[in-house]
Amino acid sequence: MSEAAETATLGKREKRQIERHNAILDVAERCFLENGYAGTSMSAISAALGGSKGTLWSYFSSKEELFAAVIDRKAEVFRDTLISALEQEMDLRAALERFCERFIRKISSAEGIAVYRIIAGESGRSPEVGRIFYERGPGCNERIIADFLEAHIQRGNLRRLSEPDEMAGFLKSMCTGSKHMRMVLGIDPPGAPDAEIVAKRIVDVFFAAYGVDQAPNSAAAL
Repeated sequence: MSEAAETATLGKREKRQIERHNAILDVAERCFLENGYAGTSMSAISAALGGSKGTLWSYFSSKEELFAAVIDRKAEVFRDTLISALEQEMDLRAALERFCERFIRKISSAEGIAVYRIIAGESGRSPEVGRIFYERGPGCNERIIADFLEAHIQRGNLRRLSEPDEMAGFLKSMCTGSKHMRMVLGIDPPGAPDAEIVAKRIVDVFFAAYGVDQAPNSAAAL
């Protein structure tokens, strides 16, 4: 076999492996969302895939590893959204408003609420679920926000009244608010049609605490 043909064969094989890997994650995500972490087994995922158990185990050595991969994939998409929202060269207020709006819409979506319910419901019985979710999701996101805020503190755009990680937690807490809990508990349906207005209000409060000579955004009075 020529070198070019061998390379093409390897390329096809790697493509099939990637496709199979993604198919496993798709099925596993659906199983975890429908049945929870404790209620999902590797055998059930294998059966849903329609393949042998050996195939699944050749990609993932444990349910914990598979769950971490599912969370990682979902968190990666959100991390990309965060990074694109928090542009260092963009106006600080506009960047924070864009971040808050996207964050609110994400956690208020039907999928976001479903994931939160699973994590909250399973963490007591399986602490590794909460740890995996926090490390791959909220913990990583808070570091991104904290780094962004630190850069603007260094530029003199924000006051250092507390450490950046505490400032990031304050911002995220305001985005979560009481409405998120009402959705998690099923009192209100998922969704955030007023996310843009709420985001402006949140940033006004944030700037009132940490801003340097920042005037409130008039849209927050709506």
